[in-house]
Amino acid sequence: MVQLFINGLIAGSLGALVAGGLALVYGVLGVFNLALGQMALIGGYSTWWLHQSLHLPLSISILGGLLVGALLAWLTFEIFVNPFYRRHRFLPLVTTIALSMILDGAILLLFQERPRSIVPGLKKMVQMGDARISMEQVGLILITFVLLASFAYVLHSTAFGRKIRAVVQHEHAAWSLGIPAHILHRLIFILSGVLAACGGIFLGIDQNLTPIFAFPLTIKAYAAIIAGGKGNFWGAILCAYLIAFLEQFVVGIHWFGLFYVPAGYQQSVALVFIIFFLLFKPSGLFVRSARAA
Repeated sequence: MVQLFINGLIAGSLGALVAGGLALVYGVLGVFNLALGQMALIGGYSTWWLHQSLHLPLSISILGGLLVGALLAWLTFEIFVNPFYRRHRFLPLVTTIALSMILDGAILLLFQERPRSIVPGLKKMVQMGDARISMEQVGLILITFVLLASFAYVLHSTAFGRKIRAVVQHEHAAWSLGIPAHILHRLIFILSGVLAACGGIFLGIDQNLTPIFAFPLTIKAYAAIIAGGKGNFWGAILCAYLIAFLEQFVVGIHWFGLFYVPAGYQQSVALVFIIFFLLFKPSGLFVRSARAA
């Protein structure tokens, strides 16, 4: 049971990074970026290439991967989102799906299907009762918590965070107060790309990078923001962890002492989450209330 909890904590930390990026963009712009999973993988693959092919230090390689994520997010906004989202909120769904297919092809062309690990080789394991966790996984979980706590401070305790909240609540009123909403839109989109790249780097260090991970990352992030309340950043984070724990316990528990759910059904948990909340609570668990900027 402890091992299932640890596995859920690891998977939830990965999901929280990607879901946070998706929720951030939806909360500010009201659009979904369905290429976020591919953007996460490209951030991870870039880090792998810098570290394993160019033999740069890991810290420099990670910074390079984050920079690639930021650059890709900026290009995505300028080409695939900004020209369309003011015309109709659903147009970016089409354009970002098209982008995801383009990026899938680019990933296969550049990196092929062979699994890539940013930090290959045996990892140092720590025994916790009957459970095991690597030192790399401990570090990844702690870094994720630090990133989320840092973002909480920026969002709720700085002038920049107050400007973001003002734009979320009423864009035109923010304009009238001299807040450059168009610049904040770009910064938020770039920040979402950085969070996605963090998720890809997390995946590349913890496991292996393969092109098939892009769609599951996006679907789980989408499920988290549906369940958490569309646009509610912290609701999405919490539900990303909840989905991860459910995935682990659904396939890891010996149900009624009779059977195990096959591991192949683990990926279906996010889809069931989406269907459940759309049917019974489409507003999500945490409906965002108005708050003074």
